[in-house]
Amino acid sequence: MNQVTAVKLTGGDGDEAIAVRQIGPTFGAEITGMPIHGDVSPELLTQFIAALHRYRVLIVPGLDLDPGDLVAFSRRFGPLEIHARFQNTLPKHREVFCVGNVERDGMTASFSRGVEQWHADSSYRAKPSDASLFYAEIVPDEGGDTMFADATAAWRALDPETRRRIDGLQAVHSLETLRLWGERHNPDRKSDVSAQNAEFPPIRQPLVRAHPATGAKSLYLCPAVISHIEDLGPNESADLIETLIMHTTQARFVYNHRWRKGDLVMWDNSAVLHTATLFDHTRYQRLMYRTTIAGNAPALAD
Repeated sequence: MNQVTAVKLTGGDGDEAIAVRQIGPTFGAEITGMPIHGDVSPELLTQFIAALHRYRVLIVPGLDLDPGDLVAFSRRFGPLEIHARFQNTLPKHREVFCVGNVERDGMTASFSRGVEQWHADSSYRAKPSDASLFYAEIVPDEGGDTMFADATAAWRALDPETRRRIDGLQAVHSLETLRLWGERHNPDRKSDVSAQNAEFPPIRQPLVRAHPATGAKSLYLCPAVISHIEDLGPNESADLIETLIMHTTQARFVYNHRWRKGDLVMWDNSAVLHTATLFDHTRYQRLMYRTTIAGNAPALAD
């Protein structure tokens, strides 16, 4: 979809406008005209947040940001999390989690050589993140894309019987489950996470959640983090999660973002899932800066 909608707002020293162009099948939009540096009028910030709730993934292209810029812009949306893997954050900006295969300035980015998994950020926290921002600092010539799945549209497309079956179910999200999954799929990525497990014990999250701002329902699926679904046996839990993730990640619900240096992508963790694609780390470098907006406890859908 390439429809462009110009939103005219008045604020600050004169007229302000952002342009919104939907680029995904059911969600996702490219935003132009949104100031990232310096002051942003409350009206324009409100419109940007409204666009995030409407499109769930927003792309602001062609920026030149340093980590301090990213932190300052991210703080406009709320308090920021410090990632559980503290060693992969920037020493001067601990709010910035680094992803890729780069080491510099006292920082080692978090890197997986094996398969990635669909997830929403910070699902292992009692209050998972509301939104995440990803900035492309170094982009490989090929590979290293990020795929987003519209968990809101996927819920709407479920048949009524399945909706009735899963509404109200609780899944247990566990960092230990994620560690074991990671060792199976990334055997060279072993680390002591006992301190993280103590800080973030297993937590119950709804399988169907209601958006804290809009009330819209979506599927809350993190297969590598979910140990089981309460009131279901292990096999039934695994089969249900697999069925739902296969439904949610159909092409009609997925947008694949091919990164360009200077892209800033913000997504709504209450409404979408995401995963990375692989790239040839022996030929290319990749470095992404991520900030994460601390969130509200997810609510069970009515």
